[in-house]
Amino acid sequence: MNILTIVTNHSAGSPHKELVNMILNGKNPFSRTNHLGHLTASGLVLKNGRVLQIFHPYIKRWFQPGGHIDTGETPIQAAVREVYEETGLLCAPIPGKEMPIDIDIHEIPANPNKKEPSHLHIDLMYHLQIVEEKKPLENIQSDWFTHDQLDSLRLKRVMIDLTSNT
Repeated sequence: MNILTIVTNHSAGSPHKELVNMILNGKNPFSRTNHLGHLTASGLVLKNGRVLQIFHPYIKRWFQPGGHIDTGETPIQAAVREVYEETGLLCAPIPGKEMPIDIDIHEIPANPNKKEPSHLHIDLMYHLQIVEEKKPLENIQSDWFTHDQLDSLRLKRVMIDLTSNT
């Protein structure tokens, strides 16, 4: 099953269903130039039972590393690249688990600095494993959090799902 079909099926119960369908059926659902919204990718990275998060410089909250999908990239390649750029951790997909472990549809507020209107992100989260630790390319604060320290209901839910599926 291709990723757009997976997202379409996932969005069936979403209050954003119509907008998601417009995005997915638009010219390029992966491009940030689509001002209705676009697909993004993020990586769930675990180490010693802790979850890697970055402090988002604009939204001012902790999230799993992730971001926009560049032209020519697959979503999982974007997740691996974003984790590396933001944290310096070179990661790879866990063998046999190359599909998203979670899909989250959320609104992004307008950003006047980037001249971007409010829009949707359809985030595909991938479970990644650390291959090598290097210096990050971006100056973004990152840290490791236990389940109890997580603020994100999404991350808490994903962690519970991962634990119950092992």
